[in-house]
Amino acid sequence: MPKGAAVAAEFNPLHMGHKYIMAQAKAETRADFLGVVMSGSFTQRGEPAVFDKFLRTKAALLNGADIVLELPVIYATGAVDVFAKGCCSVLENSGIFDCMVFGCEADNTEELSRAAEILAIEPPAFKKALNENLKKGLSFPKSRESALRAVFPIDSETLSSPNNILALEYMKQLKITGSGLVPVGIKRQGSGYKDDKIGEGFASAAAVRKALYEKRECEIRGAVPENVFDMYMEESRKRLPDLNNYGEALRYVILKKGPEGLREICDITEGLENKIYKSSDFDSVEGLIDRLKSKRYTRTKLTRGLLHILLDIKREDVLTDRPLPYIRVLGIKREKTGLLTFLSENSQVPVLINIKKDIEKLSVWGRELFKKEAFASDLYNPEKKAEDYTKGLIIV
Repeated sequence: MPKGAAVAAEFNPLHMGHKYIMAQAKAETRADFLGVVMSGSFTQRGEPAVFDKFLRTKAALLNGADIVLELPVIYATGAVDVFAKGCCSVLENSGIFDCMVFGCEADNTEELSRAAEILAIEPPAFKKALNENLKKGLSFPKSRESALRAVFPIDSETLSSPNNILALEYMKQLKITGSGLVPVGIKRQGSGYKDDKIGEGFASAAAVRKALYEKRECEIRGAVPENVFDMYMEESRKRLPDLNNYGEALRYVILKKGPEGLREICDITEGLENKIYKSSDFDSVEGLIDRLKSKRYTRTKLTRGLLHILLDIKREDVLTDRPLPYIRVLGIKREKTGLLTFLSENSQVPVLINIKKDIEKLSVWGRELFKKEAFASDLYNPEKKAEDYTKGLIIV
């Protein structure tokens, strides 16, 4: 059987650092093919992706990926543990991958692996420290970090790095499920995750996004692969998504649901539903976020929660043990189309390749989830309605 490695990504947008990770993933694992599980129209921060998922799929296939699978929207827009759970579930259920590769700031993943073991098992000393921290009013991420350090001497800087946090969640999830996927960490190169300036070395996705919105084309050219530059520029001149475009739709849903309906939505907790409902006279989505922001409610948590209101992603959709209902293929390399048969024969769940035909295989929950996916795409780009049902595979 061919050996497969896979990378979990948003590619928002794909840049030189991503190309490096994919090249290293294939080289270090000696894989015969490289897969990507990628978020769709919206990202883990609860914001619209800078380019649509089909363009980002093409960029991935042009720069190292052999097959691109979609991370369902309920996971792609979730908190870090939900995002990681979804990525691991897609790769594990596919039955075709041996290794899961991710970028991290750590020089090696041994320390992260030991920390992941504690988070997966949750020994009594860890639980006690966690509960004590929560009672003090610390946020859950801060409480968990402090509790982990109380039982395992890991550097706080290691735990605060965004890529390390995600790597830790991937490894924790693989340990919880007893997965056979081998985690492989690749040290991240270049700018920091949140660095929004393009300098020497690999730029961050945040820096590339900022340059796109500010139309700094010369800087972008050096930060992204040459084979996607023209594609990025052409698309950015047509349209760049804006969170504030969803203001009227969001207000309508908030008023229609009311506090009781909002309470069912994922990430809307601890009375936040009342604060949102009382603030429904907002001028813009950004203005609403500024009004709601506090120590307890970070901007990212609020943005995710508001997006979940729009997409009607309920707590039960995410936090229950519902199995992954399908795997959707977004694109594939022309010379690797045999992977479609390999995937179909080995997947533990239905595989969506030809949507109109394959959707008939789905369970009730599978159809419901795909409807949420299609609605997210329509919301993202209303000019291309029903594209999830009509768009074929991206083949490069």
